[in-house]
Amino acid sequence: MGVPIGMMAYGPVTQVLLVTYGWRGTMLLVGGISFHLVACAMLVRLDPSSSSPDNEQYQEVSVNDGDENQSAGEGRDCTDDKTDNSKKSCCDPDHRQNRTGMCCRNIVKAIDMALLTDVRFVLLICARCTANFTYSAWVVYMVSHGQFQGLSEIQASFLPTAFGVGNVIGKLVLPFLQQIGIKPSMTFWACFGAGIVSVSFLLDAFIRPFIGQLALTGFVGVGYGVVFQALDVMVRFLVSDDRFVSVLGWQGMFVGVAGTLGGLISGWIYEWTGGFSIVLCVFAGVTLLSIPFFVTEALYAKRKAL
Repeated sequence: MGVPIGMMAYGPVTQVLLVTYGWRGTMLLVGGISFHLVACAMLVRLDPSSSSPDNEQYQEVSVNDGDENQSAGEGRDCTDDKTDNSKKSCCDPDHRQNRTGMCCRNIVKAIDMALLTDVRFVLLICARCTANFTYSAWVVYMVSHGQFQGLSEIQASFLPTAFGVGNVIGKLVLPFLQQIGIKPSMTFWACFGAGIVSVSFLLDAFIRPFIGQLALTGFVGVGYGVVFQALDVMVRFLVSDDRFVSVLGWQGMFVGVAGTLGGLISGWIYEWTGGFSIVLCVFAGVTLLSIPFFVTEALYAKRKAL
């Protein structure tokens, strides 16, 4: 919920700062606010002392003089043997090769390249990339599109607020439905959200009144909230807990690339056409591409379960 709530305040607050302090002052203030993430991360850091139970205490163990001398002698012999073996092994080419191979195997194991051969994971990542391609570009050009449609700077600054409100609503709909006993499948929910986003983009390309812009931007936020929530649930139950970090890592890499390309390509289309109408039509088409990925993933999972 942090992203949509922050989106609600970001547009109006940034506009007020821009009018008051200019671009440089606004960037300094926004950077200072963002720097609070460092302090928040330090505050939520796990205390090492809290990891051990309170009832765990060390106890003294009595040792006889003979046992102590014997253990000291054995420890000295073992240390000498280990030192000699380590000197020999460091000069051994086979040992170096084994260590290099072991490091490579550990790196490959940590990266978990086997996830890229999982058909369901690839399909869900493709669906997430298509959604994030348009999401990142829309966040960048949302206010500019409003101004291009004839809105003032103050009016356009409230579009992110409408988007954030819609996003919160989209994230709350599914939990509310589950509370009243309605449990739709995640595939249907993701396709439904993608349809809302696509239709809203098509209408937004031609609607000029301020109220219409606010409403459609809110519907876009609702659709994205539904899509991303369904995707998070499907990805979470795709693998076991020990591989979930690898899933998040691969997902973050591909989604980041898709978001970067979304903003870049949208800017190129705007320069070629001189408007955002074609850009929003492209957004609608790309968002619809996620629906075949969702349906294919559901059919493959059902077939694999048989």
